[in-house]
Order: sequence, then structure tokens, then C-alpha cells
Amino acid sequence: MTDEELINSILGEHEEQKKNEVSTEDVIGSPDDKIDDMPEDIPQDVTGVDEDPEEQSADVSDEDDGSEDDTDDYADEEEDDEDDDADDDEDDDEDDRPRAPRRRKKRGAGRLVFALILVTLVISVAVLSAAAVITVSTEILGLSRANEQREIEIPENSGTEAISDILVGEGIIEKPLIFRVYSRLKGADGTYMAGIHSLNPNMTYSDIIEALQKEPENIREFVTLTFPEGIRLIDAAAQLEEAGVCNAQDFIRAFNSTKVGFDFEEMVKPSTMKFYKMEGYFFPDTYDFYLDEDPKTIVRKVFRNFDHRVTPDYYGRMKDVGLTLDETITLASIVQREAGSARDMKYVASVFLNRLHDPETYPKLQSDPTRIYVEEVVSPNLEIYSGAICDAYDTYKGDGLPPGPICNPGIDAIEAVLYPRDTDYYFFCSNVDTGEFFYAETLEEHEENLIKAGLR
Repeated sequence: MTDEELINSILGEHEEQKKNEVSTEDVIGSPDDKIDDMPEDIPQDVTGVDEDPEEQSADVSDEDDGSEDDTDDYADEEEDDEDDDADDDEDDDEDDRPRAPRRRKKRGAGRLVFALILVTLVISVAVLSAAAVITVSTEILGLSRANEQREIEIPENSGTEAISDILVGEGIIEKPLIFRVYSRLKGADGTYMAGIHSLNPNMTYSDIIEALQKEPENIREFVTLTFPEGIRLIDAAAQLEEAGVCNAQDFIRAFNSTKVGFDFEEMVKPSTMKFYKMEGYFFPDTYDFYLDEDPKTIVRKVFRNFDHRVTPDYYGRMKDVGLTLDETITLASIVQREAGSARDMKYVASVFLNRLHDPETYPKLQSDPTRIYVEEVVSPNLEIYSGAICDAYDTYKGDGLPPGPICNPGIDAIEAVLYPRDTDYYFFCSNVDTGEFFYAETLEEHEENLIKAGLR
């Protein structure tokens, strides 16, 4: 079966529906047909005509005649009728009876409206069909997609549905449903080989299927790495390099510049005050990476995990509380570095949010981890030192939130920001040895808590 035949098969059901819609005239019928098909033996009192057809025809002809002579005759006839007897009055009554409606004009208007509706329907179906053909053809033929060779791993016992999802995630195809239908029509289901395959987004579906049916390339050595919640991007890059996955600087450069195509990437706005644009979006988790891997492949895998974990519900909640994605992740990164448990994260988040909601009284968040981030990450790695950037990240010097996250937070920290405790706290501190947290509404209470925590 050729690609053209497969495309026609996929669109077959749609074309059949089109034919059914176009044939509505045969099913519904024209309103005029019902009038034309009216039985001849309808009672005269229904049609409103009591006289015989010849007299009716004569009346219609008289009505259509607009000459001046006929008008004068009619006037004279009326004057004579005043002096006539009762028989003449009956003739006048007959002349005054209502004429039969002119159905021909109504019938013509109805047909015109029906014709316009039918033409509009046909044009709409044709446009939709053309759009469907273009979409399916473009997808199957790999048109307008990137030209970039990628190595895709197909796990053991993967069905067509799972494989189509993998191909979408890796950016090889865009429409998993079309691929599954195409694979079924091609008879390729169950013939795909597990392992690593070299694919390109601009390949046709036939080429992709053929490549997946071949023996996989030599199995590459891989390593499993776990990145803890709160890890900083510079530390994650060092871990990748130490494991032999890729060069640390190459990864940092790719992570902050590669566009994969997820919606959340467009929400992360660049800023001249940001140190690392995508700090905060390396979702902490356990990953499998091949040795000597292309940094862009790592970026796609990590971004896909972030996109999967941060669900639409979280975005809806951000909108409800008036926070952008960048603000949410930035505050979550501070909370992540400040608190160790999910419970304390919610209280710590409430303290920072209360301060952000009262900037006149509490313009600065005064978080120690932000100062440490400046000292250990920003200042040593700036190509050209910028006091403005350092001060913006240090919440003891800069007002409000820093320009960007200071680490990569996990789900607990993100949820703490979106669903904090409802408190009136504006201060907190903790015992370094025991990990116990103390919260306060006033500075006086906070001073007492510092003593309790062994910090004074």
C-alpha cells in the first residue's frame, strides 16, 4: 500500500461524512416540493377558493390589468351598483372575496434560501476537507519539521501507542493518532524493534517505520543519576560531567539556550538581570543518560519531565493567586533551600508571601540562601562582575523576589507556594542542630525565637 493510498484511507471516513452531509437535500426535501405535491382534492374551504377555476382565472386577469379604461369602467360600475337590486349586491360580494395567494413567488424565495444554504454547506465541507488533507499529508510526509538526527530509544515490549508517544516527546512526529492509524493500515504494528534507533524529524512516516523495524544500533552504555531537590544548575552540570555524560559548560550553555518547544519555555522571560535564564527548570529526579551524550538531548529529556510534572492544575492555581510561572519557581526555590519538610515549607512560604503582599512594611525578604547563591554561584561565575546583578539576587539588599530562581525546587516546594498556610507570620528562624522552626508575627517575638533557636 502506497503513502497516497494510506492517506486516502485515513481520510476515507471523513469524505464519506462529507457525502452524507451534502445529500441532505434528498433526505429533507424542498419546502416547495411539499406545496407542489399537495393533493388536488383538498376542500375548497381550506384553500379559500369557492368559485370554479375559470372564474378564478378571470378574476386574476382582471386584477393584473392596470389600464386606465378598466379603472374608469370599474368606477362607473360601482355607481351603477348603488341603484341595482340584491342580485347585483351578491355579485359585488363575490368580487370582494379574497383572492388565492400567489404561491409561485413564495416558492421561488424558498428555493433561493435553500440553494444558498446548500452552497454554503458544500463550500464549508470542501474547505474542511482540504484542511484535513493538508494536515495529514504534511504530517505523514514530514514537511516543515526540523532536520536534525536524533537517537531514540524504544523500550522492550513497547506497543505502537507507547512508541508514538515517545516519538512525540522526542520531537520526531507531532500527531500520535495519525501515526497509530498509519501504522495499522501499513500492517506495521508489532514489528518494531526495541533499542536505539537513529531518526530525523523530517523523515516520512514510511521511513520512520522502516527504521524502527530494523535491528537497533549497538547498545550504548548509560548511567543512572539522581538529582536531589534544591540542586543548583551549576552542581547538576558538574554531576553530569563527573559521570561522563557531557561537558559541564556545554550543558549549561545548551540548557539556557535550547528551545525544545514546550509551552512553559515561552513563560520564562529573559532578563539582563538573570544569571542563568533556566535555573529552576531542571526538575530534580532520577534520570538515565547515555555516556558522551549530546547536551541538547539531555535538555529535551529534563524539560519533558518538568512539563509532565508541572500540570495544568498548577498553572490554574498560579493564575488564581496572581503569580507567574517564573515568580512561582523563584519563590519555590527559596522555600526549598530554607525548609526541609513539606510542612515547614508551607509555613515558610506564608512568611515570604505575607512580606510580598506588604512591601511598604517589609520590602526585603531577607533570605540567607539568596546571599549564599550570590557568594557561591553568581559572583564567581560572572564574566564581567556586576554589582547590580549580585545585589538583585541578595534579598538582604534587593527588594522583593530575586530576578530568578536560586536552585531547582521539587513539587513540595512548588505546592507550598501555591497552597501555603494561612498565617500572619512575618518572621521565622530554625535551630540548625534540631531543625525546629520558630515563627513570629512581630519583631519582638522573632528576637525571642532567635534565643530559643540558639542563634543568639
